[in-house]
Amino acid sequence: MKLKKSRYKRTCKECKSTINKGDLYGQKTIALGSKKDGQNETYDGFAVTVHYMRIPVDVCKTCCEVKSCK
Repeated sequence: MKLKKSRYKRTCKECKSTINKGDLYGQKTIALGSKKDGQNETYDGFAVTVHYMRIPVDVCKTCCEVKSCK
């Protein structure tokens, strides 16, 4: 994973530590929702359409080296 220099203060998703301005960090994506896009579910009479999406999360340099983020 290519590390970038942070332009503002962030929080690591893995260890919850602070990534200060100027520190190196990486980004990886995590999945939200189910794998079937557009699947309908009902909760208490309300129909909800579930969408699969991926969002980027910040990971500090230490966690990237330990977990070998790729």
